[in-house]
Amino acid sequence: MKKKKIMIIGVMIILAVIIVGVMAVYQSIRWSEKSFEATVQKIVTQPDGEVRLIVQRTTEIYGSPINSLGISENTKLLGGDGKEIAITDFQQGNAVTVILKDAFTEETPYYYPTVYKVKIMDTDK
Repeated sequence: MKKKKIMIIGVMIILAVIIVGVMAVYQSIRWSEKSFEATVQKIVTQPDGEVRLIVQRTTEIYGSPINSLGISENTKLLGGDGKEIAITDFQQGNAVTVILKDAFTEETPYYYPTVYKVKIMDTDK
């Protein structure tokens, strides 16, 4: 009887450790991921061909509400229906949701976030 209790407690401890481990691994993937809502101000193409989306945040997660987002070939650009669109489909005034990696570190002298996804929130604009 005593062996069964010890065995049950041991199995429960092992399961708890496994669950906590899985949760820690899943959460660590998203530690640096941020999301916010913004309004598109303009699209800027740099002389070197880099495309930047200038937005004004409507949900404040940083000190300044203006942000310049670098759009790469890895950035998913989605319309209100969830289908992929081109950068030229964004119009001034579009409300968007932005998901990015918070890339500010002591080694990086400037703030250049990695933009994962920009999605238009409203389809009537």
